[in-house]
Amino acid sequence: MPPRPNRNQPLICLAAAAMALGCAAGCGMPAHSRLWADTATPDGSMSLQKSQWAYDGEPVTFELECQPGSANFVIFGIKGDETVVDTAKVEARYRWMHIFHAGEQPQTYEVYASPYLIRGRCDWIYDKNDGKWYYYPGAGEKPDVQTAREQVMKITCYRVEVRFPFAVRGGPPKRVELSLTRADGGRKEIPRRPASIKDAAGYLLLGPDAKDACEIVYAPACDEVSRAGATRAELVVEHADGSVERFAKDIETP
Repeated sequence: MPPRPNRNQPLICLAAAAMALGCAAGCGMPAHSRLWADTATPDGSMSLQKSQWAYDGEPVTFELECQPGSANFVIFGIKGDETVVDTAKVEARYRWMHIFHAGEQPQTYEVYASPYLIRGRCDWIYDKNDGKWYYYPGAGEKPDVQTAREQVMKITCYRVEVRFPFAVRGGPPKRVELSLTRADGGRKEIPRRPASIKDAAGYLLLGPDAKDACEIVYAPACDEVSRAGATRAELVVEHADGSVERFAKDIETP
């Protein structure tokens, strides 16, 4: 298949753009567009903030707002992996969702989006076997027209780890309860994960070691932490000697 177009090429000239749009952009100027995302706000409403954070595994919704009449489809992409969205969620707003992942260190992704008008048939074809879109213009047809400047947003994906160290009293603890409470009031009890099952859900109880030290370790999932603000982590330990110890800390989520 032919290579994808170079998205760093300059836009078509203003006069050609105006002709392709049928003056939809107005007065010979290119159409405008704005890229929105929903992960910067606690309630999940859309924001134009150019740099946003996303928790590991969190689905982030993007919308490219176009000038009415200026687009038949929008190309959303990350690192050259591109998707064509050809149906507007509402008039002139094209929506796309992506799930981001990170390891122990945060990772920053650049998301880009551009609106296009079709002249003939769409130059992009979806390959069901690969599950990807490819640029494949028809012979002798006029190419699709990019009608506004490419919009770019940076998404930094991260995850947090909850750790509670404590000293045992009289031997291994009888009971350990870990819970997480989001800023919206959602609360979840976290089960214990068997150390022998690597990918099982739940916290790890490490120890006690030779110094009678234990530690609770847990990496929360995206639906267990606040979208923004803090998440309250609470630990209750009932020791072997019958005493009860309580711990709490706030996990900051950008």
